[in-house]
Amino acid sequence: MRICMFVSNDLLNEPRVTRHAETLAKSGHIVSVVCTGTDRKPALERQDSYFISRVSSVRRSSTYPSLSRLALDLVRMTYQFVRLGRQLNAHVYVSNDLDTLLPGALCARTTRKLIYDAHELWPDQFVGAGMVPSPLVALFRIIESVLSRRADAVITVNEFISTELESRYHCRRPYVILNVPRREPQTGPRGTKTRGIKVALYQGRYEKNRGLENVIRSCEFLRDDVMLAVRGYGQIETELRQIGKPFRNCRFDPPVLQSQLIWAASLADVGIVSYIPVNANNYFASPNKLFEYIQAGLPVVASDLPFLRKIVAENNIGYLFDPRDPRSIADAINTATTEDTLRLLRANVRKIKDRYSWEEEQGKLVAIIRDECGKSR
Repeated sequence: MRICMFVSNDLLNEPRVTRHAETLAKSGHIVSVVCTGTDRKPALERQDSYFISRVSSVRRSSTYPSLSRLALDLVRMTYQFVRLGRQLNAHVYVSNDLDTLLPGALCARTTRKLIYDAHELWPDQFVGAGMVPSPLVALFRIIESVLSRRADAVITVNEFISTELESRYHCRRPYVILNVPRREPQTGPRGTKTRGIKVALYQGRYEKNRGLENVIRSCEFLRDDVMLAVRGYGQIETELRQIGKPFRNCRFDPPVLQSQLIWAASLADVGIVSYIPVNANNYFASPNKLFEYIQAGLPVVASDLPFLRKIVAENNIGYLFDPRDPRSIADAINTATTEDTLRLLRANVRKIKDRYSWEEEQGKLVAIIRDECGKSR
């Protein structure tokens, strides 16, 4: 089948969509990804097994853009995606997140198949952000309710979001495909761990409501042999560096390529996942970095939230903390990095690495496309 996938970024740091495109193409389908353009990547690109078309007239703005900019971006992107999507004349249209669901529905119409992959509770990301008024958030939810029930199948990233979507919109229960990386070893420059120092790593974007300010403040309570390493980029980097200035046990490492994330993480001792539950989207979060740490062999210290608790506590691979309390964060890091505990946690991570890998999950995607889209409408 011809499959067209829509995503509202330039695909440079979108591992879920990239994995899905690769898997479906290697399963025999003709796959095209339509995404937005940036200066970082060319407008047209051919990967080993699929094609990428970037809409150059759309430039997505910051994570929480102004209301007028958000509206303008969505209108422009929808028009360009529909125009290009119809030219591709796909049998199946896959919309990744709510902001591409309308283009998918307009392309699929009544004769083609539509798959909705909800990476998160998209409307809820704006709750508590102070940028989008609540009536507009309600409108987003209405649109998601109507269009998700129009889809032939809905996919999401964990069972908690699946349950929430089913309850909220009275739709058929969404399938769950975890946000897990491949098992293949990652490549990168050679390096070694720092002797005598235990490194607790946060790796990812620097954004509000991820608890990073308190993660850095936790340095005040860390043991003398523990170093906090923060690696990434984002809109609050200047603020985070200012908070970290007084602490000699806090360092900022430069970001690495997507293909090197697991290798880079493997040089640390524990990985940190810190989300503050300011809204339902954060509360049910299923971050990529959780499974990247696992594939890197790292125990995890994480916010005490439903999905993070399920993975970390049920598998005994780390400790949970209150993301609003720097001392709680430090206590979790200090406990996880004691030598005997660290040895036990690492052994437990090794036991579950294969289970939480794309090689284990990819069959679900292939089956969904076969079973839900192989039938005529």
